[in-house]
Amino acid sequence: MKKADWTARFGVKLAAFLLALAAGFAMLFSGAAILCATENEWWADPGQHLYESDLVRGAVHRAMVYSALPYLERTWDTDALYAMQSGSNYRCTVCDAEGNVLFSSISDGDYRYADTVQTGQLTVRSGVAKELRAQDGIFWAVRTAQTLRDACSFAPALLIGAALALLLLLIALGRGAGRAPGEETSHAGWQEKIPLDLYLAGAGGALAWLAAAAQEIDHSVWTTLNALPLYLTLLALLAGAAMTLLLGTFLTLCARAKLGQWWRNTVVFRVLSWTWRAACALGRVLRAAVFAFPLVWRTAALCVLTAVLILTFAVRRAFGWLLLLLATVSLLLLSVSRQLRRLQRGGAALAGGEAGTRIDTRRMLPDLRAHGENLNDISRGMAIAVEKQLRSERLKTELITNVSHDIKTPLTSIVNYVGLLQREPTPEQAKEYLEVLDRQSRRLKKLTEDLVELSKASTGNVAVNAARRSMSELLLQAVGEYSERLEKAQLEAVLTLPEREPFAVVDGTLTWRVLDNLFSNACKYAQSGTRFYIDAREADGQVKLTFRNVSRERLTASADELLERFVRGDSARGGEGSGLGLNIAKTLTELQGGTFTLTVDGDLFKAEAAFPAG
Repeated sequence: MKKADWTARFGVKLAAFLLALAAGFAMLFSGAAILCATENEWWADPGQHLYESDLVRGAVHRAMVYSALPYLERTWDTDALYAMQSGSNYRCTVCDAEGNVLFSSISDGDYRYADTVQTGQLTVRSGVAKELRAQDGIFWAVRTAQTLRDACSFAPALLIGAALALLLLLIALGRGAGRAPGEETSHAGWQEKIPLDLYLAGAGGALAWLAAAAQEIDHSVWTTLNALPLYLTLLALLAGAAMTLLLGTFLTLCARAKLGQWWRNTVVFRVLSWTWRAACALGRVLRAAVFAFPLVWRTAALCVLTAVLILTFAVRRAFGWLLLLLATVSLLLLSVSRQLRRLQRGGAALAGGEAGTRIDTRRMLPDLRAHGENLNDISRGMAIAVEKQLRSERLKTELITNVSHDIKTPLTSIVNYVGLLQREPTPEQAKEYLEVLDRQSRRLKKLTEDLVELSKASTGNVAVNAARRSMSELLLQAVGEYSERLEKAQLEAVLTLPEREPFAVVDGTLTWRVLDNLFSNACKYAQSGTRFYIDAREADGQVKLTFRNVSRERLTASADELLERFVRGDSARGGEGSGLGLNIAKTLTELQGGTFTLTVDGDLFKAEAAFPAG
């Protein structure tokens, strides 16, 4: 496993995800501590009384608004106020318009606030009990303010550390997004299968709902239950859900970026693609309808439309539109003239015998483009015809040269050794001369037969009697008949046959000639002491025979050159081969509806003959 693959493990991803949530909460906590310290100026006065903090003041104000005022506004009920404040840390003093104290629950040592609230003819001054015995909103506000003030000393360092940790965790999560352990490529998960714009819209809607829920909690839970722990717990749950949603969005964006072409999996792209395809289809229909008319009719219709527009603009004195129309028509005529000039030059070049001439048909009108493509097709046809003619002439020249050379060599030897025999040599010399004459005459006969067979195959004058034949039997027969020659050449034949016997529709005689040439080629040119591999397999409706061996001499010709007539693997004309065997094998294979290919890789020679399966 590669070093970077650890980020793709599920356990690592889950741990990084949870740590990222923890880092997010740490940033929220440190940010809240810094915000409270800034608002209450704890940096300048660390010893400031906690009851003066905005958090506690807000709790006291809520206690007054939602506890004391309802009693005062409905009826003057001192007993109810005492009963209400018996389970609360909130204390207050109520005075009438003249300043007379009507009610007071503030004792010595209780904290008093200087601000007052006027309600009707009454004035309320708030306070907090000296000892916070009730666990109400004020109690938890003081505890929270104390915690935040204690944390403000290390909050900046915590914020920076949490931000750096979150950055590193996001990098790790981004690298592992969309990947599994041991896989090099990314794959789409369930999130990536959702259209991106729908996903983002859903995530945005969920975040908006979470924000609205937090606002509703701030109004309902805090004011109704007056329970700060529950309030903070619900806010933490909402914040965790929001951060989870944001991290999930970040991960799917990273995975989609790795997969590439993320915009394709969007509703907008699909709608635009469908619209574009519909517009293109409509355009093709309209274009086909327009171009169904002859060019002359279309030109006449355009002239009539132009004349009508000119008359209309002239009658209405819309000279601006008239000038624009004339300018457009002039530019169109100039463009048509330029395109016609390009076609004229191309036609003149073709007429002058420049077969390689190409006309640039880009940005041409459809009719002129079609004419230009026709001229280009003529140019390509001329170039191919010239190339074929030159190739044919070259092959004819090479054929005459090679045939003359390969026939002249054995004939010269025969003439010379016949002359030696005529001089009455010794019996031993005569025997040696006769062996040379026999070898050269057989070589001459073999060359003549190959030429005749090649001529028949090239002209198609070979009868093909195709029938369903077992290719395993043909290969086993070839290996058996060539066993002595292979042993003499120090080659080990390795035949590999499939479990299911392969059958092909072939001519037995012609196929045997193909195998004979390939086995003979291996015996002549393969490196001694090596293996000659013969494989048979059935695939894609064909029976494919593969022959592989290592060449004895360095292969200086390419695979295409080896298939030419009178070409051997080495550049010299020496050796016993005629250079026709591979070409004959290729021609006979193609006559039976098969294919024949050669591959040369260094000194490795590979031939493959494929026949129709039966």
